[in-house]
Amino acid sequence: MTGSVELKRAVMVCGLDDDPLMYELFEGVLYNRNYFFYLEHGILCLRHVRKVEQPDHLQLYVDGESGGLQLAKNVQREIMEVVTEMIERLRSKDGLAFLMDELLWLHGRTHIELNLVKTK
Repeated sequence: MTGSVELKRAVMVCGLDDDPLMYELFEGVLYNRNYFFYLEHGILCLRHVRKVEQPDHLQLYVDGESGGLQLAKNVQREIMEVVTEMIERLRSKDGLAFLMDELLWLHGRTHIELNLVKTK
């Protein structure tokens, strides 16, 4: 690995859908100020986050309420290593290769709706 991916350890606070007064904390890694990768029961997840602006909590982020992605199952390696490797692999692909190599061949996927054509 080249080490060119800038990641830092952080914590995300995520509210539970069924109880607005309950929260979960997830330890993970932050990429590019707003993208949080974490492991939950061996599943590598990605969420959009916002930084909590409190001087006592420098590495605390809140779920950005945009939903998340499950990127991989049965992850058993250290998260920093896995995320660095994955980002480097995805950086080497163009958009068309990603659509054809990754999204089109997802096992068990349902119809995916994208809006790639911009209207004037």
